[in-house]
Amino acid sequence: MAAVDLIDRAVDQAREKAEAAGAAVRLLHGDATRLDELDAPGPFDLFFDLSCYCGIPLHRRDAYAAGLTHRAAPGARLLMFGYGPEPLGNPIPEVTSWAAGVTPDELRARFAGWELLDVTPGTNSVPTFWFTLRRDA
Repeated sequence: MAAVDLIDRAVDQAREKAEAAGAAVRLLHGDATRLDELDAPGPFDLFFDLSCYCGIPLHRRDAYAAGLTHRAAPGARLLMFGYGPEPLGNPIPEVTSWAAGVTPDELRARFAGWELLDVTPGTNSVPTFWFTLRRDA
């Protein structure tokens, strides 16, 4: 099992929790759009994305999709939580200028070789969704 995060503190906290739980997890500090630069060769059967994709600049989303696809075993699943395409009123201008929500059509376009199996609305006060994709066998 491997996990990637761009934030040092998140990796440190995850490492502490994994050690306390006795879980064997390889935690990597790095950019999820540059997986070729990390020691995460795969293949993996499961990917979990908790709002990572929505925080990726639009011009780097293809690299993210390609990196996961390259590491996905046939039949792998991607479980993704993301914000809808509606503006969230984000008060941070530098984030609002490049971050965007996600739509089923975008996932179908960017994740070639994957099937979008399910879209379930979230229960948040802003539009959110759980997406389930499966890598072709």
